[in-house]
Amino acid sequence: MVIMIFQPFVWNSRISEIIMRKFYLLAMSLITMGGCSSNSEIPTPSEDYYVSVVKELSSEKYYGRSNYNNGTIKAAEFILNEIEKIGVSALPESVIEKSWQGKQRPELHALQPEFKSLISPSDAARWSHGTDVQLSYMQHFKHPLNAQRGNVELVVDGDTLEHTVEYTLKEFSPSYKGELDVVYLDNKYITPDGFCTYLNSGAFKDKAVVLDWDCFVENMYTYKGIEVYKTYFVPLDKVGALICKSTQEPVFPYFKSRNHFNTPMPVFMVTSSFPTDAKKVSIESSAEMIENDGHNLIAYIPGKKYPDKHFVLACHYDHLGICGKNIFYGANDNASGTAMLLNLMRHFKRNQPDYSIMFIFFDSEENNLLGSFFYTDNPLLPLEDIRYFVELDMIGDNGNNIYCQISDAGKEGLEALNRINSSLENPFAKLDNHPLDDYADHYPFGIKGVPAIYIELDGDTNKNYHSPRDTFENFHSCNFGRLFTLVTRFVEEY
Repeated sequence: MVIMIFQPFVWNSRISEIIMRKFYLLAMSLITMGGCSSNSEIPTPSEDYYVSVVKELSSEKYYGRSNYNNGTIKAAEFILNEIEKIGVSALPESVIEKSWQGKQRPELHALQPEFKSLISPSDAARWSHGTDVQLSYMQHFKHPLNAQRGNVELVVDGDTLEHTVEYTLKEFSPSYKGELDVVYLDNKYITPDGFCTYLNSGAFKDKAVVLDWDCFVENMYTYKGIEVYKTYFVPLDKVGALICKSTQEPVFPYFKSRNHFNTPMPVFMVTSSFPTDAKKVSIESSAEMIENDGHNLIAYIPGKKYPDKHFVLACHYDHLGICGKNIFYGANDNASGTAMLLNLMRHFKRNQPDYSIMFIFFDSEENNLLGSFFYTDNPLLPLEDIRYFVELDMIGDNGNNIYCQISDAGKEGLEALNRINSSLENPFAKLDNHPLDDYADHYPFGIKGVPAIYIELDGDTNKNYHSPRDTFENFHSCNFGRLFTLVTRFVEEY
């Protein structure tokens, strides 16, 4: 096994170090491109391995795979150890240089896309202990993070509600402690023009305002891509608290991905069990805005026929971490996708593909897709050289339908997947295509014109989405075989 000792993501710094390594890089690149281990030395993909990886990454010692107690660092260490066992290298600098010949190679830079936070290049930060081999797989970045690790409490007229069951504290909420009178907002004020003006009138400064979330979604999501929380909640500096009540059961709207900013007041999502005549609420929340360092992990297998074009097989390995007293274990979201990606890596190491493959394990997906946004603005290989991008997320479920999103450039890929699926001995009932939106790490690629698909399985586990109940005990492996076959055949036949 040959592993490249190189950190390709900092080409505009540490120049002297890079030059000193040049001889080694060239030699190792040639060996990596030309040498192959015998199949007997390469671990085989299997459902047992898939299950073991999910069990490991969703265990308590990773603390929900956030930066709390270095959960993401520990998860990355585990993943890199597995990659080393498989024998797949980091992306060689020789491949990077060749891919940019005749093209404008971007300088590593910070970016601030619309509705996102400032994402900047970083040094190794929490990975300062890493070996050269480990660091060679990484792309480092940093961003703001609203960490909520203290007590969380919502008491309604003396009754303490159960966190993550009857309510959730939205991820952008600041610290707060106090008691507020409850008022119910008339739906006639839930309009794009009147919402902020009415609530900032001064009448609600010491009030907890209950609003109809279903009405809010219908009226306020007025155009695709709008960041509703920043648009409508951040300006509310004269409101004590917001309580968003939904009738959508059993899963109410809770998407912990906008935690790179604060609203002026705490915001809660509550179920339909929240009373219609509440008088007072007592609220406690604790938050701290910190700088988080993220680390994308990237491995590479060269293609034997068309090495200049590549598939990207991707997942995210981070999760929500800690909120209040709860650990969010993330077995389905997305230890399952991580485990599948490692199995796919085993397969393609044993069966070298015609096209090259980049395996990307994204960090900070749960922080508004910041890891994938950083990569697409700072790509190691030109985005136009991507034959297809396949995102695997929340696939540890028992459903018979695949929920997918396809970029405009990826329509032919869906046709190919449907064709392959129909030829399986036990095909999925449907590849249910939905419009492309800001949902997962395929999105930054899709909006830049990359052929991309997002794949998720829809079943019983979905009800545990973004809750502490997304555990190994509630994870399903029954779809491993046919999904593994679907993806491998797609890469081999498309």
